[in-house]
Amino acid sequence: MKLLFIKSNFLKNSLILIGGTVLAQLIPLFLQLYLRRIYTPEDFGAFSIYFNLLSVFIIFCSLRYEAAVVLPKNDVESINVLSLSLLLTFSFGFFFLFFLILYNYQFCKWVNFPLKYSNYLYLLPFSAVFFSSYQIINYWLVRKKLFKSSAINKVSRRFFEGLTQVGLGGIKSHGLFIGDFIGNFANVLSGLFQINRKSKIRMDQISLRKMKFVALKYKDFPLYNLGPTLLSSIANIVPFLLINKFYSTDELGYIDLTKMVLSIPLAFISVTISQVLFQKVSENRNNGKSIVREIKKIGLILLAISILEIIIIQLWAPFLFGFVFGEKYSLSGDFSKILVFSFVFNFITSSFSSIFIALQKIKYYSIWQTTYFIVISCLWFFKQVSITHFLEVFVSFEVTMSVLFCLLLWGVIKQYEKSLKLI
Repeated sequence: MKLLFIKSNFLKNSLILIGGTVLAQLIPLFLQLYLRRIYTPEDFGAFSIYFNLLSVFIIFCSLRYEAAVVLPKNDVESINVLSLSLLLTFSFGFFFLFFLILYNYQFCKWVNFPLKYSNYLYLLPFSAVFFSSYQIINYWLVRKKLFKSSAINKVSRRFFEGLTQVGLGGIKSHGLFIGDFIGNFANVLSGLFQINRKSKIRMDQISLRKMKFVALKYKDFPLYNLGPTLLSSIANIVPFLLINKFYSTDELGYIDLTKMVLSIPLAFISVTISQVLFQKVSENRNNGKSIVREIKKIGLILLAISILEIIIIQLWAPFLFGFVFGEKYSLSGDFSKILVFSFVFNFITSSFSSIFIALQKIKYYSIWQTTYFIVISCLWFFKQVSITHFLEVFVSFEVTMSVLFCLLLWGVIKQYEKSLKLI
């Protein structure tokens, strides 16, 4: 096992990023012991809606061009993809801020955002720009295999976010929103520092002509990936928006804690693995090499993590939630026993989703994302059932779509491997 990890750069890079990610997520997890006692479930429910809206808006920022930063064979082309993505991001942020200044109240009513928190929506455009900008920067770090730098940035973001949320705890709800804003801003500064220190970008290689060229070359990203990714992202937050609409903000607050705890070992690690896998598969594709070995290795690791999480949650979740976060949050533990299966399958699919982009099979992935949105949207027809039954239906939809994802992914991989034998 030791030799396996030493000889595999893929696994070593994965472990570096996973280590940084785990440390970054331990910070907010431990802080929850304090934050859950000074902020109310309603505060966390409102912040959950805010964060879900942020996750949707960052998709628009660069029109999905940021994912193409890793793909080019030469750095000049990649730098111009990066520059194009940043230009689009700042343009979107300006127009989004202008929209909120004019229609803040109407927007709150439309998304069912509590009016008492409406002023915090003005932070959304800035957070979206910072979050998206760092995503773009991070793709460059991934391209240059600076995985340690990427891990450091994750830790710095969570440190400053947590520090702000704790420091502003006496002001109650202000701290959650401002902390997220500060965390995203710190992430960008840390990313720029890492680029300047380890992989400087030559400004003389950037031009509008070159940006126009890469915009046309990678036009499949806005044409075929933007819409489906938006639908998929909306589908990820639809269940929680519907819970807020059908039930109460308090119940959403309990479920928000469930989502956060389940996401720590799963969702964030999956993003990490996806980034390393993206770089490795892109590199292998450019060099005409097989990708099966790396995928099988990482698949076994994901399966082991998933099984461990299911066992822990099913046996001890209500007790652990009540003991760690306070007796009133034992309800979050009951919800987690249902939702854990959704997070586990989502963990696997999101870890491997970058393979479609790396192999330039975006259309296949887009079809699945669109189908996923349609299926999840059917939750609207279950508004008369209990919250427990609603979550059970949601999980059954998630598991079904994850199985379809795996079948589609395996078909794409087999198609690529066959093409290698024909060369």
